[in-house]
Amino acid sequence: MVSTWKRPISLEDMVLKDGTWKPIYTRFTSWETYAKDHPLYVYFNTFYGDVYEKAYRNCFVEFLLNVKNLKLSPKLIGIFTRLNLPGGGYYWKHRISIDLNFPDTCIKEIDATYDELLILLDKEGVLEILEEA
Repeated sequence: MVSTWKRPISLEDMVLKDGTWKPIYTRFTSWETYAKDHPLYVYFNTFYGDVYEKAYRNCFVEFLLNVKNLKLSPKLIGIFTRLNLPGGGYYWKHRISIDLNFPDTCIKEIDATYDELLILLDKEGVLEILEEA
């Protein structure tokens, strides 16, 4: 299902040029946004298709927490990394790469990663914080 919350444009999606941050999107860029369930939003990034050979066979999948500037416990930092925003602030994300040549395996890997992240968030009490936000 398409999510109503869109992935924010981050500094990863931009390049510093002539003293300002400019988007590095091209006509081949695509961010597809889907929501498996609250609280993790799943994004499929095919941005690198115009940069890397065989990139259309690979895809980055990001699992984002949609609460800006959320404080995470030290145990989760490293599993989740920051998605820094141009105007300041950040969201937390976990990124994996999948090989689109094996769609059934991709689905299993995405589901397994999603479930593992939920368990980690629950152990650290983050799910309760997200319910309140």
